[in-house]
Amino acid sequence: MSAPRLVLIANPTSGGGRARAIAESARDAMISEGADVDLVVPADIGAMRERITEAVESVPAGVIACGGDGTVHLVLQGAAPSATAMAIIPAGTGNDIARALGIALKDHERVARGIARSALAGRTREIDLTRIEHGARQLWSLGVTSTGLDSAVNERANRTRRFNGTTRYVLALLAEMRAFRTYEYAVTVDGETMDGPATLIAIGNGSSYGGGMRICPAASMTDGILDITWVDRASRTTILRVFPRIFSGSHVKHPAVRVLQGRTITVESKGPVVYADGERVGDLPIVATAVAGGLRMLDQR
Repeated sequence: MSAPRLVLIANPTSGGGRARAIAESARDAMISEGADVDLVVPADIGAMRERITEAVESVPAGVIACGGDGTVHLVLQGAAPSATAMAIIPAGTGNDIARALGIALKDHERVARGIARSALAGRTREIDLTRIEHGARQLWSLGVTSTGLDSAVNERANRTRRFNGTTRYVLALLAEMRAFRTYEYAVTVDGETMDGPATLIAIGNGSSYGGGMRICPAASMTDGILDITWVDRASRTTILRVFPRIFSGSHVKHPAVRVLQGRTITVESKGPVVYADGERVGDLPIVATAVAGGLRMLDQR
């Protein structure tokens, strides 16, 4: 019986440039377990998209994303529409998707060995996806899709590279608060519409973003539904007072926060942009749909 072939795709810019070394160590660990591993380190994002497509078309036993949430998001766009199983070796600064899946964030060799053993045994599990329709485009998300203040903060954070992870996000939030304004939204959840001004709207398949900020704390990747966190228009003082509670998830108890659940969510507004898994999607509107069991993962637990 031939060894299962795995394609390991590493983003060389993830984790402050640490992802390449992490991927090389992970590759060696998987080979020691008996897997056949192709390590791919694309030069840039354009090349990464091409190599992901090539990897999926080669029908491996699994394609592995080594990097942060952005890298996982890119690999997901190739794996989700296919029958290819996916795995994650977290090597970014936030790693919220890996965290939601219960994947160890620092013991990369142990994670890699677990992936190889699962591939050898043919052991997979199914997790949920979010399918996002954006105009004529269709894309996929595993974590949080958001618009409003948090997407504006993402825009600002992406323009600076001085800090990493949560620190960069918090500094971007403080800077964005000076200029941010709320927008009017119409949100339809499984056919029922609510509208009004909101500071932010987050749709969670995963529970957190920004390196552990639990914006949708009850969200699960295995329940077949999406959680929506709607934050009403609020003063800067209120936002800054409530913000620290996002790390524990207790912000959802604040009277300015509404929590909903649904399978199909349409979000409409004029002005704000949308992010998914920390990656820019574009302007509203979008339709987000839960796809229960839509992705096969090599079992890393």
